[in-house]
Amino acid sequence: MKATHLFFVSLVALPAFAAVRPAAVFTDGAVLQANRPVPVWGMADPGEKVVVKFAGQTKTAKAGADGTWRVTLDPMAYSSVGRQLVVCGTTFSDVLVGEVWLGIGQSNMEYPLDLCEEGKAISKGGVLPRTIRYFHLPKDGDEKPRDMFAVPEGVKWRAYVKENEPQNKRSSMLLALFAQRLAPALDVPVGVIGAAVGGANLETWMSAEAIAEAGTEEEAAKLLKMCEGWHQNDIKRWENRPEREKNRPYPKINYESRPTQVWNAMVPPLAPYAVRGMIWYQGEMNSGWQKYEKQFPFFVKHLRAAFGVTDQPLYIVQLPDFRENHWVRIRDVQRKMGEAVPNCELVVTIDGHEIELHPRDKTTLASRLANLALAGCYGKEIVARSPVPVKAAAKGGLVRIAFKNVGDGLKTSDGAAPRTFELVASGDKGVACDAKIVRKTVVELTVPADMPAPTRVRYAWSPDPDVNLVNSAGLPATPFEIELQH
Repeated sequence: MKATHLFFVSLVALPAFAAVRPAAVFTDGAVLQANRPVPVWGMADPGEKVVVKFAGQTKTAKAGADGTWRVTLDPMAYSSVGRQLVVCGTTFSDVLVGEVWLGIGQSNMEYPLDLCEEGKAISKGGVLPRTIRYFHLPKDGDEKPRDMFAVPEGVKWRAYVKENEPQNKRSSMLLALFAQRLAPALDVPVGVIGAAVGGANLETWMSAEAIAEAGTEEEAAKLLKMCEGWHQNDIKRWENRPEREKNRPYPKINYESRPTQVWNAMVPPLAPYAVRGMIWYQGEMNSGWQKYEKQFPFFVKHLRAAFGVTDQPLYIVQLPDFRENHWVRIRDVQRKMGEAVPNCELVVTIDGHEIELHPRDKTTLASRLANLALAGCYGKEIVARSPVPVKAAAKGGLVRIAFKNVGDGLKTSDGAAPRTFELVASGDKGVACDAKIVRKTVVELTVPADMPAPTRVRYAWSPDPDVNLVNSAGLPATPFEIELQH
């Protein structure tokens, strides 16, 4: 058993809480969310009075029969001056009030600072101000939901300074770059919480309640059984190795594939910490696009509920270009979810052309995310959303597609005609067609003379499409497939 697991077990095994204990996400150096109610919670002896003091506020609560307690601080103004958060006999120092964002997903969200030169510079300190902080929860999973104290020793709020270099290296590159762009634009402290698991599918990030509400319990049970079988096969292969090869690591439990198990380990230690919004970078491990479309709204609903707010913005990072054919469909589902799920928005990445499972250019992505937050959450008048189709209509051998989010108008990144548009008559085979921009918001396609009447139009419908349609801010149009109106 891992040492970290021993740590968790020792906490669970405690028969009673002799002192008031705040949840483990509260530490020295924390960033609390500004301008909204801020929950503070923990455990104590049943019936014990709890007093929480911060920024001139004093809040009290009484621990319930199960020992849990919670107070809610009134909305607070931004503060770059570190102050004390006092919870009965526990004092946390250097606590700021600013903007807090949660980043979750799989390996592209987890992608650490030490994998590129820009990240290494941030890790060494001196690049980001002390008012930018992070809380990095290491990846893990569990068969049952953990509690508010299930955080490994040494995990706490940290600034990107020299003395934290060993921890900085393992924190999220994307979140550091996002905070680096958001903080100066707002001139406020920024805190980012990273909780990502490489290889994680959507199902493992869903709570049991979300899976039940989505109506996919049967599929989840089958997937769990498959995952358990894969793990047993891994163990058998390890056991059948020659003795000289037994020094290889014992097979890890494949939490990242098992329904609910990443949720169980990663969400309870964090929720309901007050955050402004969430960034979701995941989808690589889901090939079943129809199930993804069915489950995603319930994942978002229950994630937001866990954090105590029903309308937090959630930004979906669309999958980039890559050689996997099924990503084409997942990208389109992500587009649809950005439209259908309340207060969800899409960040398009189809123009990167790295053909990498883990694109190294997190800088462009972080800028797009920060600009989307600045426009969507903070009222900045900038063009931050990619063009998306509103409708498409066929008439007289032509198809016209109307877009929104064009800024001052559609254009192409290279001055050539728009590329990668296709028309579909029936089945799944698309036919390439000529395209041109005819108005600020409209692209016109010419139906090939020998083609039957088309029923659908597609754009960027391949693993690595050669895209060039952008808006006035240079943001790429989203890949899509939509039905034609006649």
